[in-house]
Amino acid sequence: MTVLLFMHGWGFDASIWSGVVQLLDGFDCRMADRGYFGAPVTVESDGPCVVVGHSLGAMHWPADLPEGCRGMVAVNGFDRFVEGGDFPGVPRRPLDRMIARLPQAPAQVVTDFRTRCGAEAVAGTPELAPLLADLELLRDGDFRGAAEGLPVLSLQGANDPLLPEAMGGAVFAKAGVTRMTCENAGHLLPLEAPEWTAKAIAEFARAVA
Repeated sequence: MTVLLFMHGWGFDASIWSGVVQLLDGFDCRMADRGYFGAPVTVESDGPCVVVGHSLGAMHWPADLPEGCRGMVAVNGFDRFVEGGDFPGVPRRPLDRMIARLPQAPAQVVTDFRTRCGAEAVAGTPELAPLLADLELLRDGDFRGAAEGLPVLSLQGANDPLLPEAMGGAVFAKAGVTRMTCENAGHLLPLEAPEWTAKAIAEFARAVA
């Protein structure tokens, strides 16, 4: 049975994958949690696997790909977030403001971000340390080339309020990337289009197994 390792994005938790995982019959689905709102959960595979990351979650995998990784699915994901050089990313200044404000008002910063993505405010008390560390990773991380040669499926939403349109065509350019766009979704494909997302993940995982 193919193992799928899931990582959520900034400001969310493993539950973002619940609707997708329910549709992935025949796969061993293991969901990591960064510990933004509780205890962190790590996942691993002792054999062949496919890694799946939503948004920032897709940046965590290239930094430390598990042994036996056969491919990666980046759901609203990227290998760099901030613009620079020839990369059409997001401006750095809003992230600087979020990082400066986070220690004083973590719940509000997370809620503002989730609202912009189209999600509800999260219940629970935010854990500052992992949120701050990963927000800095979002601002400073650059993993272009880290997945070079690895099959990558990039799933994007046509109405993503967070990512510039040109960015969708630039992410994972050095990998063996296949790109798919969901026309009626934004930055939360696992919540907005779970059937479409699950089908794309399943077909890709079977192809690279």
